[in-house]
Amino acid sequence: MIYPTPLNPHYFQAKVAEGAIVDETSRIDPGCEISPETILKMRVTLCQNVTIIGRVTLDPFVNVRENVTLVGPLHIGEGTYIAHDVVIGLLREDNDLADQETIIENHCRIGVGAEIIGGVHIGRHVLIRAGSKVIGDIPHYGLASHNPAILERYACPECGGVLRIYRNFREIVDTHCVNCGASGLRFSKRKYSPSLRRVLLPKDSFGEAVSTQGDDYRWIDDKELA
Repeated sequence: MIYPTPLNPHYFQAKVAEGAIVDETSRIDPGCEISPETILKMRVTLCQNVTIIGRVTLDPFVNVRENVTLVGPLHIGEGTYIAHDVVIGLLREDNDLADQETIIENHCRIGVGAEIIGGVHIGRHVLIRAGSKVIGDIPHYGLASHNPAILERYACPECGGVLRIYRNFREIVDTHCVNCGASGLRFSKRKYSPSLRRVLLPKDSFGEAVSTQGDDYRWIDDKELA
């Protein structure tokens, strides 16, 4: 059941503003401050000192770790994990994004201390490395890193391993994971290679190329999300 929440009736040492809608299965830890326009769906977890400002919706099973700031308009998809000290939606550096909703789709993992400006679109199964600053859109299965963030590579949704091309068609490429062997993910040939290691910009566009020589391409949860 989802119900409108009066001011902080059930959450010890948390501030849940009147008007917020919180599913009874969600968890809100001490020190959290929740705006009246917040919607928390089934089994959302907010760890200590999470601040939500403005119109923010968190879909089922979203897990937000300590000291995170979420600024609306923002919609975060099911199963997304946000590590501690992340800021999402605080800066809007492009006037075209000023009133645009920030969208983070299902099953993303956002690393420690990352920052995502408001108004961008993050696709499903995206990985964002710790400390990255995202100023543009990230395609489905993209792994973003650096400041400003680049599309480092495409990542396996099962293990985070490198996706490599193993078969070409006229307009698409088939990929498989060099780590766990998962296969079946297809990408547009037009966008796959030319977009790699380029700065991510809004509206599905890309900026300058950035060298990743010497970077560690492995994704390790304990390193990025701890």
